Amino acid sequence: MVSTRILRIAAQTSVLAASFWLSSCKTPTAPPPPVVEPAKKPTGLFEWQGEGKSISSIKINVDEQKAYLYNGEDQIGWTYVATGITSFPTPTGEFKIMEKVADKVSNLYGKGYDANGKLVNSDFKQGRDLLPPGGRFEAAKMTYFMRLTGDGVGMHIGPIPRPGRRASHGCIRLPSKFAGTIFKNVSVGTPVTIVGSGPDYATYIKQSNAKAKANAAKLAAAKAKANEAAVKAATTLAPDDPNGPGPDTPPAAGTPAPGSSVITTLPAPAATPTPVPATPTEEVKPAVPAPQQ
Repeated sequence: MVSTRILRIAAQTSVLAASFWLSSCKTPTAPPPPVVEPAKKPTGLFEWQGEGKSISSIKINVDEQKAYLYNGEDQIGWTYVATGITSFPTPTGEFKIMEKVADKVSNLYGKGYDANGKLVNSDFKQGRDLLPPGGRFEAAKMTYFMRLTGDGVGMHIGPIPRPGRRASHGCIRLPSKFAGTIFKNVSVGTPVTIVGSGPDYATYIKQSNAKAKANAAKLAAAKAKANEAAVKAATTLAPDDPNGPGPDTPPAAGTPAPGSSVITTLPAPAATPTPVPATPTEEVKPAVPAPQQ
């Protein structure tokens, strides 16, 4: 009886051992693939978490084309901006908001129209470009303007055609739906730091002065060319102008008729004139005073 029980236990042990050996030879099951997270939606042009808080400082990075808004040490928002292109860079350095003007317009940039109201220059600049006779200048809007420099660099509403890319003439453009929030929550004197690739303010001023001289020379050349064209137009008569010679008007003396051959006749040598005796100069004497009565 005991031996039968021992044999049964031994058989069960052999079966368990064989099962373990077989299971150890199987290929392990691969882990399930990671769950693919859905793509996050873009955050847009700006974010704001500063409801009820003022903006105590602003940091603008021209390489990132972003502005970061702070209340103390806490960042309460950010926004895409569009700063100056390479040829019209935005200066870097430490600045402060010097003034706030909600309905500002540019006194330099805008659009140029001819006398008939046709747009002839969408990037017109005063002091550089010349309007056609009778034309007009339409100033560019700079709504919610916050001045940073005395020569006109500031923050204001403006198009941001390609977020992350520079696009302006030197100012810092802000999204139209967010500029008002910034304007409302900053004060005159709020510090603004501009960092990234760009000239410091002293270098920027030198570059601006050089461009101003070049623009003045360009404008003077354009004015001279326009005056020359106006003089030429005034002295040249059109073929059908009533003030010009008509088709039946005989040619002037000495002018060959159209299609005729021209025979050049040399003039006869002029005779030597006979000298004429010089007329003696008459002496003019003063009048004799009339005798007194």
